[in-house]
Amino acid sequence: MSLDFTNFEQISSLYIPDYLNNPINAIRPELTSFAYHYSYNYFFDAAGNTRDKEALFNVFRSPRYYMSQWSTGGLERRYAKPQFEIIADQLHITARMDFRWEDKRPIVVKDLPIIPFEWALNLLKGEFVGPATAVAPATVVVLGYAQEELVNQDGLEMHKGTRYMIGGKLGFGAILKEQILTAG
Repeated sequence: MSLDFTNFEQISSLYIPDYLNNPINAIRPELTSFAYHYSYNYFFDAAGNTRDKEALFNVFRSPRYYMSQWSTGGLERRYAKPQFEIIADQLHITARMDFRWEDKRPIVVKDLPIIPFEWALNLLKGEFVGPATAVAPATVVVLGYAQEELVNQDGLEMHKGTRYMIGGKLGFGAILKEQILTAG
């Protein structure tokens, strides 16, 4: 995940004035096919102290915020808790998704779905409604790397520019660069 922090700070403040300085504002990473983040993270102590992308990433990168249970029904999936590491000024995510059939039959590669790799940051605004009372933060804008336009790519609707792979065409071993496609 690459993020221009200066641009992020300007855009977030455009949608939510003083976004990074309010402790009851929150952020939720949307990591389709990488991980499932439970809810959102308040800024709390990071408010006013988020001066670079590493500080921003630290608000939501703890594995405890991510689900690792099986979904239910049909082709079930489970995300492993992701591991985050900052390398060369980018947030690298090591993630895994497991699949199984609900009826316990063996799974074969051709059963795997199209797997889009989307990442976005959901910016939520918190508000005080009284001297010591706040309401839960609500989404104001979701910022992502793909374009807003939706396209049908290989039978799945996704945002134009989204990276994805066709699970049913994978083989055992490393995923090759040519197997990562771009929705267009």
